[in-house]
Amino acid sequence: MDFDLLANLTWRETLIAVVALLALYVVVVFLRLRRIKQGKMDLSVPEQLAAKSALAAYAAEQSPPDVAQPAAAPELLSAPSEFAFPWNEPPEEIPGQQRIDALEREVTQLRKEIGGLRAEVLVLREEQRREQTQAQVTQNVSPLYSDAMQMAIQGYDALSISEHCGIARAEAELVVALVRNRHDGN
Repeated sequence: MDFDLLANLTWRETLIAVVALLALYVVVVFLRLRRIKQGKMDLSVPEQLAAKSALAAYAAEQSPPDVAQPAAAPELLSAPSEFAFPWNEPPEEIPGQQRIDALEREVTQLRKEIGGLRAEVLVLREEQRREQTQAQVTQNVSPLYSDAMQMAIQGYDALSISEHCGIARAEAELVVALVRNRHDGN
């Protein structure tokens, strides 16, 4: 019968049940936090002394064996709010810091040089691509017109191209115009 009741719940009733459970959970958590907060305020004297002696033992363990710190333990016992831990001291100077700084400057300079070299490589790559495109164009031309194309690229006029290659003057003018348009397009 309990299963029938759960199966007949609407989404509103289910939502109300979930909200009620969440509210109950929040109340329980609040009460636990309140109890913990009150428990911290009611520390007894033996617990405070145990904490101070534990801190003194930790400080003695962390100090080098040849350096004794008898004054640190009374300081810890007398002023519980300010403990003498190593993180309160300024950091020691790193050995070789000047060398590290010099190497960092050198790395920065090398990165700048690499950036310049990358830019030069990109320019050279673009020039190579253009030259390769021009070479492919001249290779795609029929063998009869390849000499005419080469002469037009070198700057010969249509009349001299037609006489040298044995083609009609109109064809030579067409080749010269084709080369001129390619150079004007780049």
